[in-house]
Amino acid sequence: MPFAAPPSAASRSAAATFAAVATSARPARNARVLALLTLGSALASLLVAGVLSTGCSGGAAKEDAGPAATGGDRVHGLTKAQQAETLVKVGNETITVGEFAERLSEQSPYLRARYSSPERRREFLDNMVRFELLAAEAHTKGYDRSDEVERTRKQMMIQAMMKAEFEDRVQLTDITDAEVQTYFEAHREEFDKPEQIRASHIVIANRADAQRILTQVLTKRADIAFWREMAQQHNEDAETKDRFGDLRFFSRTADRRDDEPVVSASVVEAAFSIAQIGDIHPTLVQSPAGFHIIKLTGKRAALHRTLEEASRPIRNRLWRERREQRVTDFIAGLRRDAHVTINEAALGTLRVDIPAGDSPEIQPSAGQGGAAAPAGVAPGAAPPAGAAPARPATPARPTPAAPRVAPPAPRSP
Repeated sequence: MPFAAPPSAASRSAAATFAAVATSARPARNARVLALLTLGSALASLLVAGVLSTGCSGGAAKEDAGPAATGGDRVHGLTKAQQAETLVKVGNETITVGEFAERLSEQSPYLRARYSSPERRREFLDNMVRFELLAAEAHTKGYDRSDEVERTRKQMMIQAMMKAEFEDRVQLTDITDAEVQTYFEAHREEFDKPEQIRASHIVIANRADAQRILTQVLTKRADIAFWREMAQQHNEDAETKDRFGDLRFFSRTADRRDDEPVVSASVVEAAFSIAQIGDIHPTLVQSPAGFHIIKLTGKRAALHRTLEEASRPIRNRLWRERREQRVTDFIAGLRRDAHVTINEAALGTLRVDIPAGDSPEIQPSAGQGGAAAPAGVAPGAAPPAGAAPARPATPARPTPAAPRVAPPAPRSP
């Protein structure tokens, strides 16, 4: 096999050593399979070609740079002819030198360094062989026809298509500076927000009863559980009773926006006068609804962002929205062309059995898949009104595991 440069002494030594290891292997119980592993000359050629961290010129070592390691018509230091050379046959399956080099280059730099020796590379190849053997056996036994495998195959196809059609084609750089500025000017309220606080209250119509409850909560002002118990038992405000009196975040009366809760001016003034989060206003506050006991549960500083400060989040948002819109339009077109019909009558007869004690309204708490409480919010406080639901996390691409732990991912047919 021709090479661009003569092999160094180190390369020849490594190749000879590995060839000796490969050709001296004695067949074990699976002699028929191992007889197919014609590794010696091909893998030695791979070493000499400098694909796997062995230098091709002057004996200098050169680390594989990963999938982008190309030079002219070469990929990973290999010509097209070298890439197509058979490295190992496993039954009817063939693994070429190029495929082996590509699989190695897909590993993290740490793992690639681990396979710098011929013995380690042989370990990697053995795992590829093991993977093909297991896949062939699973196919023989019909596991490829299971519903679960078919669903997984469809999911992988969809992921590959969506990445190629949308993730790779809709780039962040497609969003222009003019689009960013237009959004900024049209949504100034998102970047200029007044100071806000969050408070909870207990409203009681009778002054004497309200004073009695205030005295009790003042003695246990740091006890959140006690506040909740008092609010649940004595709060007469139907709107906030189930939220333990939570009023959500609100601004001063003069700065109030349409998306904020309506709070009595006297309550707003008293709540803003409380200095520390978790503290309670020392006196009752009267409003048309009755007498309020007020507890401060959160603070938000005023927000004033310039175009420069807001540019990055705006660009990300516009990019995300553009990509999502293209996906929506794409699916709508597929649905239209496929002439989807739904049996509404049959759908209406379906019933979902929910085990006793379970609720479809259960929300995950922080530390259990839910979002952590916003900064400046007292523990146990309810989430802000109108808060956007958390976006589902994008499934992470699986990180290739070391071949000793798991076989390499299947190659595309």
